[in-house]
Amino acid sequence: MSQNCLQIKGPQHFTGSVVRETMASVLSDLQKDRFSSVFFDFSGSDLIDSSGIGVLITLSKECRLRGVELVIGNLNDDLYELFCDAGLERIFTIKRDGGLIKAQVDLFETSVDIKLTVQKEILGDICVFVLSGVLTHPGGSSYLKQQFLLSLAQHRKILLDVEELTFFDSLSLGTVLNMNNLLKETGGSMRMCGANYIVNDLFSTLKLELLIPVFPSRPDAIQDWDLPV
Repeated sequence: MSQNCLQIKGPQHFTGSVVRETMASVLSDLQKDRFSSVFFDFSGSDLIDSSGIGVLITLSKECRLRGVELVIGNLNDDLYELFCDAGLERIFTIKRDGGLIKAQVDLFETSVDIKLTVQKEILGDICVFVLSGVLTHPGGSSYLKQQFLLSLAQHRKILLDVEELTFFDSLSLGTVLNMNNLLKETGGSMRMCGANYIVNDLFSTLKLELLIPVFPSRPDAIQDWDLPV
């Protein structure tokens, strides 16, 4: 790491209030001084929850705006596997085993034509994604993933309201399943509501409702979260 690098030592558990405190501290440092890079050292960490991942995504956006490189370093095998399963290793530059694996995807690229609209509504501890338009790969699915990952900093319950969605391609379906897996592995959960016949048929044919519960309406989905497990 260069001398002009802001280095952060990750705690054993990058979760809860520690995540918020770290976010505030890093943003404060970035505003006070000019750095060429930010290095998160997770060598002593064994847990990163959904809010931790959300904050890392938020920081990657801030670093991009400032022309600062963000590097995630020294993830243990379990955490690295979590990143790979969610496709995060393509979004972050990762230092591992002495080498540097450069990010392959710019999550905040805006030149791609996107025909998907995402509006967020907050209902208590639930973040509702109201989707409308066309969800296609790569533009729509990348934009949805960007908004999803940013929301993880504050919310572990994500409801996809797809009533106004007119089309949903199979490649985008993979993105949604990856998001659902990431939520489950980091203590969160996902629901879907308002699916039209095409989306319902797709989920039914592939038996995806076993992975992501689908409900006819928003109140039904919200009520399901309130039921005892």
